[in-house]
Amino acid sequence: MKIIILIATILLFIGCSGGVIGSEQYETINDVEWTLNGYTFSNTTLTATGMITNTGDTTIIATWGVEAEFYSDSTFTLILGGEQQFFNVNLGSGVSKQWTLNYSNPDIVESNYPSFAINNFRAFIRKN
Repeated sequence: MKIIILIATILLFIGCSGGVIGSEQYETINDVEWTLNGYTFSNTTLTATGMITNTGDTTIIATWGVEAEFYSDSTFTLILGGEQQFFNVNLGSGVSKQWTLNYSNPDIVESNYPSFAINNFRAFIRKN
């Protein structure tokens, strides 16, 4: 029963960030390259930063976003939740943009996860 409550809580929290990771209301942008620059943490926030580069032949038109799932560590066996960041700039072919994803949950102490990791990156655009 505790597992069911934990899963429901995680799903509800992910939904509060503006969209569920992998949500069908967004269309995945495929021709991108991800670079992970690093992780930092505090008592209240887990932060991941990196770069995304448009490797396709066409411009990614604003508004678009990036998302990823936050895990307790690099074994990717305990998911903490997910986060998104939106951009109001076009991203031309060969152009890069820095991204920052901040995860915070009032039900956990983020500093308990100094070895957290992110996975399941996705660039997306809202479907019309």
